Amino acid sequence: MSENKNAKTPTDDGQVAHVYLFDKTGRPMVAWDNAKDIKLGDKLYAAPKQWVGLTDDEIDAAWRSVDYTVAYEQFRIDVARAVEQRLKKRNT
Repeated sequence: MSENKNAKTPTDDGQVAHVYLFDKTGRPMVAWDNAKDIKLGDKLYAAPKQWVGLTDDEIDAAWRSVDYTVAYEQFRIDVARAVEQRLKKRNT
């Protein structure tokens, strides 16, 4: 990202009507209406944390947690949801 020469800085009362960040081509990347606590150069987001997958045992536990007596079409959805639930829990 290039230096943001086009952003408005906060006024004396700390309010900014609109703030825009531009990429190297001049296209806007992000905009917000209230930027009183944001200064030029501030990081606007935290880097995403490292993805954590499931172990073989956790995948097996997800597989075994679903009802085997339902129709196959429902069974495979249930397995996917069980794995999804465990991944969300691990990565939030």
